Amino acid sequence: MKKITACLSAILVAMPVFTLSANDENKTMPEYSMLLMGGGLATCSSMSTRHCSNEEVFSAAAKKHSLFQLSPEHLQAINSSGFWSEDRIIEQQQTLAVLEFLRGQLANEPVSERELLRLWRGAEIEVDGIWVSGRNVYAGLSSRELNFVLDQLEVPVMVSKDANRSNPRSREYADLANTKNNFTVELYQKFVAMAQQVAGDKRKPRILVVTASSRDPFAAVDFYTNLFAEAGADVSWLPISAAYQAAWQSGDKNSCEDLDKHLAEQHGSYQRQRVYPDLMAQKTEFCKAGSKAAVAQIRRSDGIFFNGGDQSLTLQALRLADGSASAELQQIERMLEAGQIVVAGTSAGTAVMSGGSYNGQRTPMISNGDSYSAMQFGAFDLPAPAVGCDKDQSCSNGLAENHLTYSGTGGLGLFSWGVLDTHFSERGRQGRLIRLLHDTQSRYGFGVDENTGLLVGFGQGAEAPAVKMAVLGEAGVYVVDMNSANSSGEGSALNLRNVVTHYLTRGDEMEIIANQLRSRFANWKFAPNNLSQPLLTSGDIFERDNYKQLSHLLCMTQARQAEGRAVKVGQGYAVAVYKDHSSYTRQGSFRQQGEEIAYCSYRNMMVDLQPAN
Repeated sequence: MKKITACLSAILVAMPVFTLSANDENKTMPEYSMLLMGGGLATCSSMSTRHCSNEEVFSAAAKKHSLFQLSPEHLQAINSSGFWSEDRIIEQQQTLAVLEFLRGQLANEPVSERELLRLWRGAEIEVDGIWVSGRNVYAGLSSRELNFVLDQLEVPVMVSKDANRSNPRSREYADLANTKNNFTVELYQKFVAMAQQVAGDKRKPRILVVTASSRDPFAAVDFYTNLFAEAGADVSWLPISAAYQAAWQSGDKNSCEDLDKHLAEQHGSYQRQRVYPDLMAQKTEFCKAGSKAAVAQIRRSDGIFFNGGDQSLTLQALRLADGSASAELQQIERMLEAGQIVVAGTSAGTAVMSGGSYNGQRTPMISNGDSYSAMQFGAFDLPAPAVGCDKDQSCSNGLAENHLTYSGTGGLGLFSWGVLDTHFSERGRQGRLIRLLHDTQSRYGFGVDENTGLLVGFGQGAEAPAVKMAVLGEAGVYVVDMNSANSSGEGSALNLRNVVTHYLTRGDEMEIIANQLRSRFANWKFAPNNLSQPLLTSGDIFERDNYKQLSHLLCMTQARQAEGRAVKVGQGYAVAVYKDHSSYTRQGSFRQQGEEIAYCSYRNMMVDLQPAN
């Protein structure tokens, strides 16, 4: 099967550049003010050379991997922190026993994470007369526990003494020129071009990078600041995070000195002062300066980029404990509305943009879940369970780690027209988006595929649409409209019928006018001429990209219906995707990097979901 993607004409890439100041009250609004990406960007960097066309482009000073050291002090920190619960004592003891065994092999020699985990999983030791497998010990830890252990072992990567650098910490470098995936390059360059439109042609665009979605908010700072600098921007890190807001909301004027404590409590991140001393010092000074200085930094910028990770962390970074917008978020809102800043996000940085109010109703923010659990158990307006919490029984509120959760009050609220979801087709998230929209009585949902971007432009004037959107990048955007859907039953017995879906790919556009979504296919796409009518079925429709592949065949052929099932242990859902009189499909092809890529966009493809017999 030909790879599915999308195609954008050169017209969409070439953005007009204005010379007006960002502070000019009569400033023309940018054509597009937001670029919302679905994650999965494949960027060449010194720590991800598999994405490079030439892996030898980085100097010896570049950070190639993280380092870990099994010193007695580090093992003692793992053992004595009070981190482990009483019912996880066995896991704690076995983990320490394996690490102590490895310390005997490595002494104090630092090793890469890859080498450490290889040795760990390959270890076989005797504990109290019982043989213990390192592989089983590793697999038995939750993500929270494993991150804690690795954080306690991590040490900084230093450049050689003869490198003649004022800061001896080694940094991760990006290289767009050697990035193999041209779609990734296009997306980053597009955002810089959007920021340049705001800045005018007299200077470089000023871009702020926010890494608040990360469990470790320091880990990606070097990567993104270097990447956007290479792309032609004047770039700075905005060190706002959940830890920063927690410090200020604690009421203790000295709380900024305790950022390590807040990082542990809010992010589950430890020992960052040791690994990133310069960035921790920068973050501490930023914290002490407070929101006035942060707002001033935002005011001077032309673009702001939000990274991926956990959207709930970014929400905590920019909204206060009572749900109100922080001074920093208010500044972004004002500038975005005035056309004085452009905003981009990837993965969690996109999902967090949902919120605000559309057509008199709050727009929720999705925070967790898979399609199977969503259809079986419904959506819960509760904090997302921790990744891996099933392993250590740390899930709260009676949830399992794959349950569908959301914030009913929304995310940042910069995109109010529907729920945003990411890593979409690749992780089979169609079912969870549809179920969330049903349970929250929301109308629209937008699922952005990996390495793909949704451009968003705000309406100007009485005759303009409320919002216009366009698709660029590698794949597409799945759009759900619940306006004509009907349902019966509830819980795992829910029947949903007449759900309207669209799949728009590269170069396609859409807009919302008078609460109605209208779409336009790219003018180089034509009606499919494949007259075959295959029988289209999938036994595991929400696994990997099975739904996307199935609907692509339905789009490309004269088949009228595709059927799928999502069933585990005899329980689950049957899914029917079908065409009616209003359905339209258009196909096109494009050669990218020596590969012929097939695209098929569709409008008004209907979906029914019902419990499987």
